[in-house]
Amino acid sequence: MRQRDPTEPNEDEQKTLASWRLLFESPKYMADLDSLSVSDEPVFGFEIEWEDIEKFGDLDVDLSESIEHTLACGNQVLKEQFSVRNLVTRPVIRIVALPANRRFEMSDLRMRDRNRLLSFDAVVVRSSPAIGWLKVSSHQCNDCGLKWNINERLARPREKVKYCKNCLDAIMQDQTSKKPKSYYKDPTDVSMVAEENFYEDVQYLEVISPLMTRNGMALNQESFQVVVFDEYVGQYGRGDHLTMNAMVAIDPLVNRDFIRDTRRMVYLKAHSIEEGLSDSNEDSVDDTVLESLLTK
Repeated sequence: MRQRDPTEPNEDEQKTLASWRLLFESPKYMADLDSLSVSDEPVFGFEIEWEDIEKFGDLDVDLSESIEHTLACGNQVLKEQFSVRNLVTRPVIRIVALPANRRFEMSDLRMRDRNRLLSFDAVVVRSSPAIGWLKVSSHQCNDCGLKWNINERLARPREKVKYCKNCLDAIMQDQTSKKPKSYYKDPTDVSMVAEENFYEDVQYLEVISPLMTRNGMALNQESFQVVVFDEYVGQYGRGDHLTMNAMVAIDPLVNRDFIRDTRRMVYLKAHSIEEGLSDSNEDSVDDTVLESLLTK
């Protein structure tokens, strides 16, 4: 169980938060924020161009070194901006227009590319039903009443809660005192607060690149799995030509035959999606090619 006491942002986090605030308070994005109106959508993807990120502090470096943490800081600042404007929609940063040095051919992906944010030309072959996953679980000690949250991992076992840290610390401290108690309440008496769990919409897309139809990979039924979240769920279907800006991730093989199989496959976690292929790619995949892939 990963459980930490609340702390103030450290020096690096403060710099990152300050850089995001400067970006959102710049004339371009201040105008975008001021033009937003009340929306019934539960999630709003706020688009930011990569070249603008490079102008504020070390955000581009931070995103390269620790993208999830840097985006979490940015989403925190963006949420503050929405709150000030009385916008109740949950905002999510979507970085678009990645530079040319981050454009990548999907069929060239390897394990060494893990954790990189790259841009891919993709054509949707199949889409799964929309589902959800437990992103943040909430827990409470039935003795002292302490609550804490745990960030879960997609398609992984839920984190096991073993004990209340506060109660265990109190027991350890009492045992070192001159007159320790003869009885302690059970520090493992912990319950999940189901009503406060946070769930996120998720969907799986099978995609190919235009090049994969020419080099034979698509005809061999090879494709890549892309996981899309929040506002992108349910928006795309077979034949859609997209520019996927995604994190390269790894997952166990789908048909592994034993639980500790160390083999892994590459998949993509979509960060942002732009309609159409990138400006550098004029290829396309027509419906007849897609039909042939689906029937094999």
